[in-house]
Amino acid sequence: MLPKRRLIIAGATLGGLLVFNGAAAFWAGMKAEDTLEEQHKMLASLPLFKVKSHSYDRGWFSSTETTELEFNRRLSGPYENMLPDNFKPLLNSTIKFTHHIKHGPFPGLSSLDFRPARALVTTEFAMSDATRKTLKTFFGDKDPITVTNRLGFGGGGELNVNVPSFDYEEALSGVKMKWKGFDLKLDYASGYKEYKTEANSPGFLLEASSKGSVAFDGVRYVSDIRPGVTGIKLGTSELTVGNVQLNWKDSVPYSIKLNELVYLMTRMRVGEFINPSGEFKPSAVSLKNFRYQIVSSEQDEFINTRGKLDFAEFNYNDQRYGPMRLDVSANHLHGPTLLKLDQAISQIPFEGVDPAVLRKQYIDTIKHTGIPLLTNNPKLVINDFYLKMPSGETTLQGSLGLNGLQEADLNNSTAFLKRFEVEAKLSLPRKTLENLVVAQARTLFMVDQSAEVQPNMSEVEDLARSLLDSQLAQWKDEKFINEDKGQISTQLNYKGGNLAINSKKVGLPWEEQEDPVPTASAPAAKAASAAK
Repeated sequence: MLPKRRLIIAGATLGGLLVFNGAAAFWAGMKAEDTLEEQHKMLASLPLFKVKSHSYDRGWFSSTETTELEFNRRLSGPYENMLPDNFKPLLNSTIKFTHHIKHGPFPGLSSLDFRPARALVTTEFAMSDATRKTLKTFFGDKDPITVTNRLGFGGGGELNVNVPSFDYEEALSGVKMKWKGFDLKLDYASGYKEYKTEANSPGFLLEASSKGSVAFDGVRYVSDIRPGVTGIKLGTSELTVGNVQLNWKDSVPYSIKLNELVYLMTRMRVGEFINPSGEFKPSAVSLKNFRYQIVSSEQDEFINTRGKLDFAEFNYNDQRYGPMRLDVSANHLHGPTLLKLDQAISQIPFEGVDPAVLRKQYIDTIKHTGIPLLTNNPKLVINDFYLKMPSGETTLQGSLGLNGLQEADLNNSTAFLKRFEVEAKLSLPRKTLENLVVAQARTLFMVDQSAEVQPNMSEVEDLARSLLDSQLAQWKDEKFINEDKGQISTQLNYKGGNLAINSKKVGLPWEEQEDPVPTASAPAAKAASAAK
């Protein structure tokens, strides 16, 4: 009798657990659909893509979501003339993927994963047989990409992306490729209002014995983003790269269509003579210990942002540059205005809009919404800039700010300019300045290689050097610059409408006094003086 009673209790307990699991799975499936629908809306709102098709088939214990995207040609249309011809066919392609969703409360139970969650989502990308065959050459039997998204009960989740490593070599062509993999982890809160990101790419090497090589290692990106009281996203983000190396053995031709870019920005037709063209000679380039960091914080209703960029060494053939440090800050930015400006700009329709019309809409929006950014004493600071070059060292510190600006000052150019406060201290090698001037002169006088008459670039360079020498000599005589052992330095201070360069006051247009108008008695006084 007792064993039978125990069997009934065990059966009832098991039945209860099955019912609970079934009910929980159904509830988790509904909540998972809500979360994935929210994520799909975010994807559909991206301007780069258009949703060609989307379906969601929800079951009791599992579901399937299929999405097909295509590139938004109305967005890229005005700019397609600038793209390489072999890239344009890719704009007609589609991206199709399927989410396989296992409902909670223990969606990974079949894999002995006992972590509770709303759902576990794995993503499968649709590929042609030819694509799969090509990828199998590199990855073998491993999936070329694995995407899993664990949906938490609170509406957030954890997204993981993995691309496995591979070694590939072609003995006949001498091509070697070594990919050390890629990992991405995104830990996000409900609505993606807060998220932490960590991405790692340990390294990549591509060698072609007859062409050259490209390699990088130690690429890492981390971020921690959260919303502030004003609604502006705050936090930190940092990118580091250990080493980058690029070597090429053949000359690489280039032609940049600057005239098309000028037309897009200004709607002005400019001849092709401004388009730089030529070739990159065989070279070796390397970059070591690159780092970029940005930190945003909030004080009351104002946003402070600080960015740092530095590298240990940059080599171009036998020319070595570095170390380099750049540290800049944008302080006292009015948070509510930044938020309004971001929302206003995001609401401007841009698909199929003429670039000139779109540019005017952006400018009008900034004028209408962004004025409080200027009237709340914003300040841009160059805390530190240092670069060591073959010709010497360059340093720069300075700041640019607005103090006490009123909206009425925007209608008076003199009053507006007097609200600026500027400080700068600069030091750079004379040789560096000479190289910049000579390069600019070469660009100014350069003509197409097919032209019958070619300028004598040696004469152009000599003329540029001569003009620079004359100008620097004049500035030294006037005490606007100092020169010591080939190093040129100066400083600038502008405040309250007064400008001083190297501690020497410089007259500005509004400070010039007009000659007094002669009075009616002046001629008579002059005549009386002559009579005496």
